[in-house]
Amino acid sequence: MTNTVAGWFGLKRSNFILDPKEDADFYAPRTGVDIPKLIEGIQVNLVTERPPKRFFWGIYGGGKTHTLFHISRQLEKFLQIYPVYVECPSVPRKSTFIHLYHDGIMASMGQDFVMEMFKDLIASIGTVKYDELLSKLKEVLEDEELSRAVANLLGARPEKELAFWRYISGVSVPARDLAELNLTQALVDTIPSRLANIVIIIGRVVKITKGKTLVLILDELDRLKNVTDEYGISTYEEALRKLVDENQRDVALILGCSAVNTRELPDIIGLEAGPILSRIGSQNIISITEISANDVDIFINRILEHSVNRSIAHKKIGESQKDMKETLDVDTFPFTKEAIEALKGTLRGTMTPREITQRMSDAAGKAFLLKKPFITSDIIGG
Repeated sequence: MTNTVAGWFGLKRSNFILDPKEDADFYAPRTGVDIPKLIEGIQVNLVTERPPKRFFWGIYGGGKTHTLFHISRQLEKFLQIYPVYVECPSVPRKSTFIHLYHDGIMASMGQDFVMEMFKDLIASIGTVKYDELLSKLKEVLEDEELSRAVANLLGARPEKELAFWRYISGVSVPARDLAELNLTQALVDTIPSRLANIVIIIGRVVKITKGKTLVLILDELDRLKNVTDEYGISTYEEALRKLVDENQRDVALILGCSAVNTRELPDIIGLEAGPILSRIGSQNIISITEISANDVDIFINRILEHSVNRSIAHKKIGESQKDMKETLDVDTFPFTKEAIEALKGTLRGTMTPREITQRMSDAAGKAFLLKKPFITSDIIGG
């Protein structure tokens, strides 16, 4: 179809914008972000049964989320991991950790996954009497109340399973449903460190039932800057301290946060000497900086290589080369070399993947509307 930008220029889609999830296998090399070294470090932690804790931060639009997805995708290829991507929800000023727990972590894990894990755990114990099942669950989960709730899933009706999900996902549970699960208190009313411990327990169950390490990717944590209530901040700190502690061996934790500099990090995260980052360790705090001037050419070339159907590029160049006043090259198609130089000239400020790919997409859109077979320098300056 030539009536779209993609069809007109032989692109795989109608823009050059990178989708962190869909383009996770792709990564343009850039100075300062050593992907092989980062992956190796996480591998070392995983194979020595020390689930990694990492903190990635950087300028808005700098490719932090794409970096997280890429590393996760690469690790999945050769290690037994179960990654769960969690986008931090928007939270109010008086938010507490229960918001991130319920609206972020548990919502991203999903009811089906969590229920399957605990049912598989029961199945792994085998056919035993209730008291023996409860005793074995206590040994594994190391949490008496949760063990009672899980034990009551044995042959449970759908409504009891729903009550269990409401309980473990951190919402209010009617007293009648709590009684059916042999419980007295809902998790929504518990302390933050216990909520963090539930996440850790789920990681333990994932190991037992799937033979994989749960990798929790908590991204967009800059949204926690909205939390200014001191009590709310303390609840996040309490839970995150437990999750990033080096002695926590059941869940790998990868944190992502946008900030221009460390002073702009949320108070909940704090500086390197604070309770969260100090536990992660300075060697595990990774800055995703803007693209350096020396990397712009290779970044653009890799984006084009990833986005353009090369066979169509060869064909279109062959058809129109004689009519061109600018230089056409299959490596820069659908841009002329002069257009690439003009594009680079517009990037005098902050150079991020988002900025570059947006400008490339805008240029393609303008050229398409003008029915130009290529993107020339006058399109960039127009």
